[in-house]
Amino acid sequence: MRRPILLLIIMAIAFSQSEIMSPDIIKGVMFPLLFSAALLILLIWLIRRSHSNRRGDGRSGDCGGDFYSSGKSNDRDWD
Repeated sequence: MRRPILLLIIMAIAFSQSEIMSPDIIKGVMFPLLFSAALLILLIWLIRRSHSNRRGDGRSGDCGGDFYSSGKSNDRDWD
């Protein structure tokens, strides 16, 4: 839980200090890049967390569907 709070703090500071039109390299480039990087890391963290929560539901797995996960079928009448 510390990671998203730290990322939100970094994003807030970088957003408040950034000035896109500033000729200064730190305020005009570095702070917006830091904000974007922190936002990207936060989104990746949220996506990975949401995918890891779905693993325990019983229906998810490595198989694409019931046809492949059910194994070989011995039904030979294709008529």
